[in-house]
Amino acid sequence: MQEFKYFSPSNITEALKILDSTVGYKKILGGGTDLTIALMNKQICPDAIIDLKNIKELSYIKSDNEYIRIGSMTTFTDIAESELIKSQARVLQESCEVMGSPQIRNWATIGGNVVNASPAADSVPALIALDAEVKLESVSGVRVLKVQNILQGINKTNLRENEILTEISFKVPSDNAVTGFRKLGRRAALSIARICIACLIEAEENTRRCRDVKIALGAVAKNPIRATAAEEVLIGKDISQKLINDCVEVISEIAVKNIGNRPSLPFKRQSIKGISRELLTRLYVELWSN
Repeated sequence: MQEFKYFSPSNITEALKILDSTVGYKKILGGGTDLTIALMNKQICPDAIIDLKNIKELSYIKSDNEYIRIGSMTTFTDIAESELIKSQARVLQESCEVMGSPQIRNWATIGGNVVNASPAADSVPALIALDAEVKLESVSGVRVLKVQNILQGINKTNLRENEILTEISFKVPSDNAVTGFRKLGRRAALSIARICIACLIEAEENTRRCRDVKIALGAVAKNPIRATAAEEVLIGKDISQKLINDCVEVISEIAVKNIGNRPSLPFKRQSIKGISRELLTRLYVELWSN
């Protein structure tokens, strides 16, 4: 492993100044579950690493009027165990509780999972389904973007060289909405998602008509994606099991189109149908039993 400069700032202002003034190839260290492996395998050779672990102001989960705000250094364990997230954003809680092992969840951070831009990032489909935004800070100011708009391919984002992702936020789903996440991996534990789906369905009050729906798929493309064609099957219509089956077929078509001619295609074609039908049926039952 080559030598590099190491910085451990105690607050975000200090971190941004270091990031802006340090010359060369720089990496931000969050939980370190991905970066440490990349360093050991010599996949990256940074000139400097800026460690955010000592910045306590970046670790929080809070309610702010109609929004939930999560600091970028908040761990998967903290999110999975948060009563606020469980009650208001179940899709995110479910995605975080099945990520890796307990040890990994204790270290991995939500911000790191987003900026790592993995095709199989567990939290990202959930955040896309929640229409979440990220706050990007630099010495020059603040930018706010949708989660899906910062993803630019495998392990690529459009964060600027001097920016740090400091917060993720989303509007609390309405009382007429249900959310959920389903993942299929190679093993029962420690699994990287082979395919996953996150969904939010909102009904018009006292009806079975779908007012809004967001469906996001993971591990089928270079980054998690919105399944907008599948959403159009449900929106504005009275949801039924038949409609769900129609939606599942479109989800499968979207997955197949994005996966391309790979060895995993036959498996994923069928598995996405299974987990999508399971999740959408569960949400359908929950929606009408509330």
